[in-house]
Amino acid sequence: MQYRPLRNDDPPKLVPIWNECLTARGSYPIHLTGVLDRWIFSKPYFQNDDVLLAIDDENGGEVVGFSLSGFGPNEERTALEPGGVICAVLVRPGYRRRGIGRELMHRAEAHLRMRGADVVVVGAQRPFNPYLFGLYGGANSPGILGSEPLAEPFLNAVGYTRAEEHPVYQRNLEKPLDIADGRFIGLRRRYDIQMIRPTTSGSWWEECVWGLLEPTEFRMIDKMTQSPVGRLVTWDLEGYSARWHKPSVGIFDVEIRAHLRRQGLAKFLLTSVLKLLQDQFYALVELQVWGGDPAGVGLCNSLGFERVDVGYRYRKIEAPAPVLA
Repeated sequence: MQYRPLRNDDPPKLVPIWNECLTARGSYPIHLTGVLDRWIFSKPYFQNDDVLLAIDDENGGEVVGFSLSGFGPNEERTALEPGGVICAVLVRPGYRRRGIGRELMHRAEAHLRMRGADVVVVGAQRPFNPYLFGLYGGANSPGILGSEPLAEPFLNAVGYTRAEEHPVYQRNLEKPLDIADGRFIGLRRRYDIQMIRPTTSGSWWEECVWGLLEPTEFRMIDKMTQSPVGRLVTWDLEGYSARWHKPSVGIFDVEIRAHLRRQGLAKFLLTSVLKLLQDQFYALVELQVWGGDPAGVGLCNSLGFERVDVGYRYRKIEAPAPVLA
């Protein structure tokens, strides 16, 4: 087996590996290499050795697996930081249990260490998601999904264990939105919901990750002061709609000003947006709860969302310190 970085003529060889390995609910079925260009190769920080290929020399040089890794942003979201992220390690089903995945993992780790990584994690989890947003995970980047049954046993075997988790919730918009809350009458009098097309995503890092994505932002405006008190962002889940057989939309960045929280504003904002999305003939909406936040989970439950998956980031299991006699 030969291992080498990506070459310019290799992208079409990655497509069958992706489609054979990622068949669960949270992956984007790839038909053309253009989506790889959009979500991976076009990133300004992409380097060819972020993708490492496993090649079977005895079978005509067939590409049988690959790894994908990169770096997350600094705190200001203005540049890369030395935190390495292994986004994926994929091996075709017929070539598994031969040590290929383990070797790809070790080589991806070495690649990141050589470029200065002071820590290496597995799973693209926002904001440490250099790649795979738009292709894997759904509305956002939750990490390695629990619906991938072979992922965790493999990661445990190569020395990684679960760390941060992000539950994934969905709501069927074909069902009525019978959401009652006595606070809504007063909130409707005081606040407006405005839809805008943001011209920028807010930081260099988000511009890199979102790429050509054209999200829609909904702002909650105080009618008296004309100042924004909350917001959320939606985007059309494109290829996921094909996987889920329903026109689907994702929601992320649900924010309410800190001093106005726990007054029903987030519930009112989400309810208003869900009704608008329903009017646009979307049939399914997805929302991910960062870190399993109890308030976020309670909000999802109150709006009729159902938990459908969970994403994990994995960290290296540290060897125990030697016991000194």
